[in-house]
Amino acid sequence: MKLQAKKKSLWGTFKNAYLRQRNLKKFWNKLDKTNLPKELIETFNLYLNSASYNWSSKFWHHVIMLHLNLIASGKYKNYENIMARLYFTWTEIDEDLIKSSCQEVQHNKINLKVNLFKKQDNLNWTGSINHNLILLLLYENIKSKKVFKYLSKIKKNDSMVENSLNIDGLEITQDNLNSLNEYEKIESLLNKLGVKKKRFLEVGAGAGRTAKVILSINDDVKYVIVDLPPAINVSFNNIKASFPNKKVIKGFGLNEKDLNAAFEKNDILFIFPHQIKFFPNKTFDISIAIDCLHEMDKRIIKDYMVNFEQVSKLLYFKVWEYAGLPYSFYQHYSVHKKKDYFIKDYWKEHFKERCIYPSKYFDLGYEF
Repeated sequence: MKLQAKKKSLWGTFKNAYLRQRNLKKFWNKLDKTNLPKELIETFNLYLNSASYNWSSKFWHHVIMLHLNLIASGKYKNYENIMARLYFTWTEIDEDLIKSSCQEVQHNKINLKVNLFKKQDNLNWTGSINHNLILLLLYENIKSKKVFKYLSKIKKNDSMVENSLNIDGLEITQDNLNSLNEYEKIESLLNKLGVKKKRFLEVGAGAGRTAKVILSINDDVKYVIVDLPPAINVSFNNIKASFPNKKVIKGFGLNEKDLNAAFEKNDILFIFPHQIKFFPNKTFDISIAIDCLHEMDKRIIKDYMVNFEQVSKLLYFKVWEYAGLPYSFYQHYSVHKKKDYFIKDYWKEHFKERCIYPSKYFDLGYEF
């Protein structure tokens, strides 16, 4: 069984889980905040003093520290671009990542009128070529799908310059193509509903790539993004810049009554995890969790699954087939074991399929 996190010795696992400090509050208090944006400081202070502080694993405390150090260093004026690339951009060629997508297009005659050797910003030459090859592979896999017609609709944030290639006269990014593949699954789930209100809840949105695709394709949508800083600050800025005509607000400090009022009055709402339970039963058509559940402690996954079932009608999530949570004591996950993700037997499973790319991932869709 191949794991996302490599197995360590008993002592190494114990040391990572219990002895190595990942005290986020202590780190924050000592951090030089001179180069941090004011809104990030405000959001982070709210997060540290909220119930959501306990909704993140030791691993994510470690990741947050790395991201805060990157921002605080002041070395990168475009740190949001760099952070966006860290969430779901691939720059390594690996058999277990590309196998399925290569099998699908192995007989295609590829148009090589594309600059595969383009040097991408913030990537070395090896990373750039790998990134470009993966992008071409994604393009070949999606160009014949119905969902590809939505590519031209995806809004662009001019302040966030993404690594891209021009193929067939189209400017292509990994974020957009990966998100279109995910939207294909999301749309297939939504088609199961007789009445759709177009209300979406997404947990762990990263830089907002999937939200941007859904909001670009669908009109009259209400969308709630649930995440932690600094990721939620990056996605807020990205979404707000991409949709200047929509009402986009932060609701981090709102109580149940005010949160629901804000949800009804606005188009896009950003909140912390503990606030999900404030929404009435079946408020959302669908809950979405992409590449995040396998990075949580099991107790946190359970809380999310309880909330998803309470506030939504459908669930789409995407995880590694097999995952080991870093900085935990042997917390392992498998999509083939319902108990690992607290999937109830009475949930109706619409699909559990290996992703075309990356092949190590599975798409799962359920109806409550």
